[in-house]
Amino acid sequence: MESQNPWLNISAEDYEGHMSAPNVMQLQMLSKIFEDVLNEFSPKSIAVLGCTTGNGFEHLIGRNIEQIVGVDISPEYICVCKERYAEKLPQLQLICGDLAAINFPLLTFDLIHAALIFEYVNVDELLNKISKWLKPDGVLSVVLQLPSENSSPVSETQFQSLKLLNPLIKLIDPEEFKKMAQSYGLEEIKNDKIKLTSGKSFSVTKYVGKGL
Repeated sequence: MESQNPWLNISAEDYEGHMSAPNVMQLQMLSKIFEDVLNEFSPKSIAVLGCTTGNGFEHLIGRNIEQIVGVDISPEYICVCKERYAEKLPQLQLICGDLAAINFPLLTFDLIHAALIFEYVNVDELLNKISKWLKPDGVLSVVLQLPSENSSPVSETQFQSLKLLNPLIKLIDPEEFKKMAQSYGLEEIKNDKIKLTSGKSFSVTKYVGKGL
């Protein structure tokens, strides 16, 4: 019998509390990264893989975006996201499911945003899918967590349920990721590194797809 994904046992309240804690501050960082990506590429169609509770979705409001798809494995996160944004974003489609089992039609999206998702999935399989989902010259925006000498991959906070992720999280070397992306026709066009006051660092990279 397959064990349940730990994400299903982390409440939305715990997730948001942990990610916005003073010694973490990742919700705030991820929201800003998402806003910057939207400003840079102005997509007409977008998929957010691992959309959680809709962090950063406020930046979608009022933009000329025809299709917005959010995917997350947690029914609770999807429910919270729907409550917050369904009325403000009528073009929003939310899908609850495991990315390993989800598929979209070929050449669907101008932009696919995947922040702190590849640490929890089969990287090769998901990159293969993304390369087919992107339109020609579509962009994949990726945030990867980098190793830290000062902190474990999952930071210590009062929200104990987040410790369930410790056996699951697997940090990915950005250079290895780049090679895998290239094997599916995804070429790096921009890379930045963000370091938080907590000492944790993150790689923020954009790739452009060739289409089929």
